[in-house]
Amino acid sequence: MICKVREITADILPSIIRLRHSIHSEPEIGLGTVGTRQKVADALRNTSLEAWPSLMGGDFIAELKGRSKRVMCLRADMDALPIEERTGVPYSSTIPGAMHACGHDGHTAILVGAARVLNELREHLPVTVRFVFQPGEEVECGGKTLVNLGCCDNAEAAFALHGWPGLPTGQISSRPGALFAAAAQFSIRLTGKGCHGATPEKGVNPIPAAAWVVHRLGELHVALNALDGSVISVCSIDSGRSSNIVPDEAVIRGTTRYLDDEAGMHIERTIGEVVSEVARKFMVKAEMEYDKRYRLPVMNSTKGLEYVSKTTKHFFPSGTGRKRQDRPWCVRILHSTWRTARVQ
Repeated sequence: MICKVREITADILPSIIRLRHSIHSEPEIGLGTVGTRQKVADALRNTSLEAWPSLMGGDFIAELKGRSKRVMCLRADMDALPIEERTGVPYSSTIPGAMHACGHDGHTAILVGAARVLNELREHLPVTVRFVFQPGEEVECGGKTLVNLGCCDNAEAAFALHGWPGLPTGQISSRPGALFAAAAQFSIRLTGKGCHGATPEKGVNPIPAAAWVVHRLGELHVALNALDGSVISVCSIDSGRSSNIVPDEAVIRGTTRYLDDEAGMHIERTIGEVVSEVARKFMVKAEMEYDKRYRLPVMNSTKGLEYVSKTTKHFFPSGTGRKRQDRPWCVRILHSTWRTARVQ
């Protein structure tokens, strides 16, 4: 079976590479992955996969029937990031302000490849495999919407992967329990009163207040990171456009990371307390938005991880003497769930 899988993989690999380059050159952001969906549908047209009606417009879900009604899900994300590409590769983005900078083009192509390999081996499939191509992994939380719409209904497990530049080619990595943290984004608007820089007493400058908030959040990050690994990162400060005009407002934006709901609620509450305290101290008005759409961490079950470990060791036994560069389809297994699908 291993030889057959390698033979099929080698045969389709050039077309999968072309698909990845095509997706990369025409990236789509958020939930608007209609063109990418069509590329996936076209690549799987001459297979035995049975496509679902679209649940969100930009998604593509299809099943390959096995010898039983048991269902396993394989998932890939399809959306790009709002980034201008400057790599200079021949298949660079042709869409201004959009780029596959997080590898979702590769994930999508890999899942298409997996579907085509399994299609050739369908008579051996002990279970039905459901292939879920998800839009809106970035920012939009499309996975949660797909789960709510039924993409994981009746599935025993859901598996996904993510390419990871911090690992050597050929290395597969995972662990049980929380693998990736939950996330939230915050936006803090501090409003004062603008005036001329020569007469600061006639206004209320929000910039010192913003600086103090950033300082306090930095202290909070250090304390929480040492306690449980939580993260608070200030990533943007926007205020003023002139060197001699005190602005009306300052906006601070950033993100948090945490491993459980209790820690997440504590972080949100504490940031709010810091902002309120600083606002009173500097006599500015404060407003905070706190977006918790990605409030669930990526959780691996022990049973799911054992299955992944057994499978990968079967196909990539240690001590074979093969060089890492000879394993083009090795990728990092990032998250899997067993029995219940906790998709962000």
